[in-house]
Amino acid sequence: MPGSHLTVYGPAGIDRSFPRAVGGQTDYAYFPMPLEDFPARFDFVELGETEFAVEGVGVRTQFLNHTAPCLGYRVTAGGATFVYATDHEAHADPLWRPDRPSANFDPAFLAHPGDVRHAAFLRDADLVVHDAQYWSADYPSKAGWGHSTVEYAVDLALAAEARRVSLFHHDPARDDADVDAMLAVARERALASGLPLEVTAATEGDEFRLGEHVAPQAGAAGPHAPRMPTRARLLVADDDPATVQVLETIFAADGYEIDSALDGTNALSKATDGSYDLLILDIGMPGLDGIQVCHRLRTNERYRTTPVIILTGRTRHEDMRLAFAAGVTDYIRKPFAVAQVRARVRSLLARSADRP
Repeated sequence: MPGSHLTVYGPAGIDRSFPRAVGGQTDYAYFPMPLEDFPARFDFVELGETEFAVEGVGVRTQFLNHTAPCLGYRVTAGGATFVYATDHEAHADPLWRPDRPSANFDPAFLAHPGDVRHAAFLRDADLVVHDAQYWSADYPSKAGWGHSTVEYAVDLALAAEARRVSLFHHDPARDDADVDAMLAVARERALASGLPLEVTAATEGDEFRLGEHVAPQAGAAGPHAPRMPTRARLLVADDDPATVQVLETIFAADGYEIDSALDGTNALSKATDGSYDLLILDIGMPGLDGIQVCHRLRTNERYRTTPVIILTGRTRHEDMRLAFAAGVTDYIRKPFAVAQVRARVRSLLARSADRP
């Protein structure tokens, strides 16, 4: 309405600001009126992972696993919690460790710490609205697109002991009958777990009432923009020159300083002699492998918390387990989606820069 004043919160992109990204949606090619002609006044606030309050309502944000920097929102008021987690993909496939007991949804059995972290973000929520674009059968051809399967959305809600999950981000090719079938399978999966999870499919006009049971808290004072290292320095190590060249090209275009190595011994030497904000390592390299490099770097105070990504073609759970045991931060399998790796790198740099 004329004279209204709106504050819009959201993540900064890799190659554009949040206001520019929103304004792009009102470009003349898509929309009849540019953003600056709207009668309301807009204030845009760029967020990283942060906590803040808006009129007594607490908000916590966390990066999701998408093809661009994307945030989930955990909103709490009077003890009631709502989590909005769209545009998110599992960090590992298969999701669960092979030693997981049947029908056990303890987050300790999730294979990737990224999914453990996501479950913690959903923990005990009264309502989770979650990406559920694909069936698990669809996923092999959609890996790297940044969206969840129905099965993943239900499993993570169960792992988080959420009370209700509403499946969202329906695939455009899915009709009402398909949504009903999806919902039936999801409810059956939840029922088989023995846990009290209510499952619905999001529809236009849905209204949920969450009962508040404690007095609202003031919450944190205010949000802050994501902090990023100035001209972040990355070290890329892979014995395949073509992979190194691809990574050098995309990360240089994102404004990072890039150094590279074709074997683990050289990577360790460069890291020891220099200083990097993030490292990307292959496992199978001459000399030292990527896991050995990470293990040795973790004994160096300079690299005690530096993000280390393993980028590998190895798919065994044992390789992933050894990598995380050695202190690896993230584990991404080849072939990889370039957009998703870019987003994961930016999220890890922002998270690392926010550490005290």
